[in-house]
Amino acid sequence: MRRGSARPRAGAMSGRRPVAGRISLRVAGAGLLGGLLITSALLGQAPLWLLGVYLGMGLLSGLAHLIDKRAAQAGRWRISEAKLHLTDLLGGIAGGLLAQQLLRHKTQKTPFVATTAAIWLFHVGGWAALLLGLIRPG
Repeated sequence: MRRGSARPRAGAMSGRRPVAGRISLRVAGAGLLGGLLITSALLGQAPLWLLGVYLGMGLLSGLAHLIDKRAAQAGRWRISEAKLHLTDLLGGIAGGLLAQQLLRHKTQKTPFVATTAAIWLFHVGGWAALLLGLIRPG
């Protein structure tokens, strides 16, 4: 290493550092889902309690990611990926996406990212189909 040059941090070579002013796909995806949920409720397509379920599950998913991240850093027992995905599947996907982005947790593991994307597509597809009248509530 040349004299005076700083040694890069572990993981800094990936080139995936957030750029100021850019919104990540995870944040945009969470925002899109939130927009679909709110629009559905405002148009009477979904009951308000369902928004509460998504909010609560999102908080639970974010907390689970935080606990898992801290456990990984401390070398302790971890929350299984299946449980993280189940929380997202049951409505916590927006919170999971935001936690992944904010904590930079589980963002480089391709199978985890692919499963998370599939869960997001399931939720967004369902809500979009509801708004477009392709499916009907009840």
